[in-house]
Amino acid sequence: MTSNLVTIARLELTAAGRLKWIRLLTASFALLAAAAAYSAGAVDELSGADGFARTTMALVPVVLILVPLSASILGVSGQCVETGSEPFLFGQPVGRATVLIGRWLGETAALAGSIALGLGIGGGIVAFSSGTDGLAHFVFFVAASIVLATIFLAIAAAVAAATEKRVVALGAAIFVWFFFVLLYDGVMLSLAGWITGSLGGRVLFGSVFGNPADLIRVATLSVAGTPNVLGAAGDAWVRFLGGSTAATVSAIAALTAWIVVPLAAGIQLIRARDL
Repeated sequence: MTSNLVTIARLELTAAGRLKWIRLLTASFALLAAAAAYSAGAVDELSGADGFARTTMALVPVVLILVPLSASILGVSGQCVETGSEPFLFGQPVGRATVLIGRWLGETAALAGSIALGLGIGGGIVAFSSGTDGLAHFVFFVAASIVLATIFLAIAAAVAAATEKRVVALGAAIFVWFFFVLLYDGVMLSLAGWITGSLGGRVLFGSVFGNPADLIRVATLSVAGTPNVLGAAGDAWVRFLGGSTAATVSAIAALTAWIVVPLAAGIQLIRARDL
C-alpha cells in the first residue's frame, strides 16, 4: 500500500508540475512578495524584524485569496480525471483511498513548492537588504500558507469525490472558496451583531474555528505580524480560549481537523460511488 501511495503521489506531483499555470502561480507569488517587500519599505527603511513583519502584513490578504483558490482548482482538476479513465484506474489492484490520498499528497507537494519558492524570493530580498532578524517569523508565515493550501486541497478532494463531473466539482469548489474567503466573515459579523450581550462576542470568537482561512489569518498575524496588530480583540480571543497555550493547542487541533475530516469524508464518498 505504501509503495502504491508513493507512486501515485509522485505521478500526481509530476503532472501538477507540468501545468503552466502552476509555474505562473509561482512567478506571481514571487512578484507579489517582491512588490510587498518594496511597498512595505522593507528594503530601504527598516530593520530585518520590522521588514519581515511589514512584508508579511502586506502579503496576508493576497495569500488568503490566492492560495485557497489555486488549491481548490488544482485539487478538483487532479481528483476529477477525464471521463472514462476512473473505472480503469480504480479497477487496478489499488484501493480507492490510496488513490485519493496519493493524489492529495502529490498536489500538496506541488503547491507547497510553488508557495515556498515564490514567497521565499520575497523573503530573500528582505534578508539581503535588511538582515535576517525576523526570518523565523516569515518562515512561519510561509508554512501557514502551505497548511492553508493543504486544507483546501483536502476539501477539494472531498468535493471531487462527491461528484461525477469535473465541471460540477469545479463549480462546487469555487463556491466553497467564495463562502470561506469572502462570505463567511460577513455572515458571522451579522450574526454576532444580531445576538445581544456577551453571547454575540462568544459566537464571533468561536466562529474563527469554523473557517480555516480565519484560523490561518489569526495565527499568522499573531506570530509573524507587527506587534499588537490584533489589538484588544486578539487579547480577548486568547482569554476566551484560556490563555496563549490553550489557544495554540486549540488552533493546531482545529487545523488538523480541517485536513483529516474532509479527507475521511472524501474516502467514504469515493468508496460509495459506483464507478
